[in-house]
Amino acid sequence: MNRKYDLILFDLDGTVFDTADTILNSLKAVIEKLGLRKLTDEEISTFIGPPALQSFKRYYPECSEERINEIIDEYRKYYMEKELLNAKLFPGMLEVIKSLKGNGYKIALATYKIMKCVTPLFDYNDLTKYFDTLRGSVNESGLTKADIMKLAMEDCGVKDLDKVCMIGDTKYDLRGAIECKIFFIGANYGVGIRDVTDEEKNYSKYLANVDRPIDILAYV
Repeated sequence: MNRKYDLILFDLDGTVFDTADTILNSLKAVIEKLGLRKLTDEEISTFIGPPALQSFKRYYPECSEERINEIIDEYRKYYMEKELLNAKLFPGMLEVIKSLKGNGYKIALATYKIMKCVTPLFDYNDLTKYFDTLRGSVNESGLTKADIMKLAMEDCGVKDLDKVCMIGDTKYDLRGAIECKIFFIGANYGVGIRDVTDEEKNYSKYLANVDRPIDILAYV
């Protein structure tokens, strides 16, 4: 492999792991338990990608900040106890990660997911050893996706932005890459890059959208 980059950043939900069912099952269970207004499947699907705080505020604006945080605590408790370790690697993703590592790439995770979920999920799947750093949220830290990506780049000591590529499946990943001025590959097999502007679609470092993890290797 002719290595084009020094560092590959990965999102987690919808990019490395298929977590859709685990997230949706947890949301539905907690909404029912707490007697909240039921959401449609389409509404619930929008929780995958952005921070939980943002999503709950969007759909339950009548709730106070304190109440929203209580709801999020219940959701995360259920998710961690019942669903977290049910997430599966996307087919071919382990082979992609092993190939990148074997060819001298640094690999990092940059996710909105809180580290209390990231660490056990990666350890359970024996993935931690392939990553140079794992960066996520710490509760509702207020970090943007670009902030998290920058922290991962700092951890890996990579300063040349033309040597970094982000792989993610949502507009938040794309917007983070644009803010960081790094290359981007969209993972169509996840949520999908939706609701983006023409300017974002035409970002000069937007390499491609891929339909399978293995297709990533053709661009890096």
